[in-house]
Amino acid sequence: MLEHGVYMGGATVKTNIVNPGKDCTTKYTVDEIGQANVFFLEQCMPASIRGVNYLSGGQSLSQALGRLDAINRAAKKRGGLPFNLSFSWSQALQLPLLELCSKPGGTLKVEEMAEEYVKELKMAALAAKGELECGQSGGDHVPKE
Repeated sequence: MLEHGVYMGGATVKTNIVNPGKDCTTKYTVDEIGQANVFFLEQCMPASIRGVNYLSGGQSLSQALGRLDAINRAAKKRGGLPFNLSFSWSQALQLPLLELCSKPGGTLKVEEMAEEYVKELKMAALAAKGELECGQSGGDHVPKE
């Protein structure tokens, strides 16, 4: 990035969460996934970057929330990272809302959608601080059978 003249102190990186592959046969806990992501960031991410915003990358909202929360908790345990860890999840946030639209009845449930969206954003904000109380299975990798 430096070679292309990017001002690193003003840069935010949007990346996917490091996850086991879909065909991975090994079970990983959400905490192990969080630790792997922190290790990756410590090894590869320049300290001058101001923020890392994770994409949902096809994960469900509960997986993305659980994993972001685990990454932030793991970072805190290691003394923190020099950059903010947050989210950029338009798909993961929007899919539950679109499901509300597909319910029978033919009417757009605007108030219900607004309430759900605010609830999702509050959970994402807590996950971005490592403060989400979602239990330990929210982002576990469950191997294919």
